[in-house]
Amino acid sequence: MSAKSKRKASKAGPVLPDSEKDFQNGGGELGDNNGRSPETPLVNDRVMEAMNKGFAEINLKLEQIIGGQSDLAERVSSQERQTTEHSEVIKTLVNRIDELEQYSRKDDLIVSGLEIMHVSFSRAVTMDRAPDHHDNAPTHELETLEDKVVEFLNSHGITVHTDQISVCHTLRGRGKDKKSLIIMRLVSRKAKLFILRNSSKLKGTNVYINEHLTKKNSDIARAARVLRKQGKVQSTWVRNCTVFVKTLAGSEDARILAIRQLTDLDEFSKNI
Repeated sequence: MSAKSKRKASKAGPVLPDSEKDFQNGGGELGDNNGRSPETPLVNDRVMEAMNKGFAEINLKLEQIIGGQSDLAERVSSQERQTTEHSEVIKTLVNRIDELEQYSRKDDLIVSGLEIMHVSFSRAVTMDRAPDHHDNAPTHELETLEDKVVEFLNSHGITVHTDQISVCHTLRGRGKDKKSLIIMRLVSRKAKLFILRNSSKLKGTNVYINEHLTKKNSDIARAARVLRKQGKVQSTWVRNCTVFVKTLAGSEDARILAIRQLTDLDEFSKNI
């Protein structure tokens, strides 16, 4: 090469191989028109496919979770309905049991405040004093509880005979003084009502006669008495083991209501 040709070549720059020329021009096997590898679009498609697949799986799981929550909500709702139904059944059964218990006490009377020595204790004291003293014991020591109750009532103008009483026994007292209560079961409703109507004759003796109520009805009677003291009802009483109240006279005439549930008194409690 002549000196002139060398000077032209040096001005034009170094001579490159054809492959490198193609690479710089964006052609050939090593690049495309954008200067990217020909595998780039394929890689992007695979990434997008994987992402779409992942999103689809997430959506499926979310749908399953939402569906499970709906099923759970339906189960909870069903259980709440069943619980409500069962509560109503239990309430009905409890009321029915209370009614049966109260019916079994319909001929009973409770005597409270009467201090009396039970016959078993009286005879135990007598036998302890003298084993052979039983036959010669005073009459009042050998009287039964039934006889002593009848004697007390007759002494206050309430005529009762022992043959009108089928059962007479004591119960442990429930009040603060813990005095024993006496239960009398009368042989007829007529005898029971007669004693109740004349129980006012015991006023001033601290002895009271009431019907033998269940705990439920006792609570109702107690709440009704509280309302009477508060002036929210005119009066209250018990008849045939049912609690009654007489409402206050207002814009309408006073009414007499039978109270069978404690909640029946709520409307009076709200009134001032």
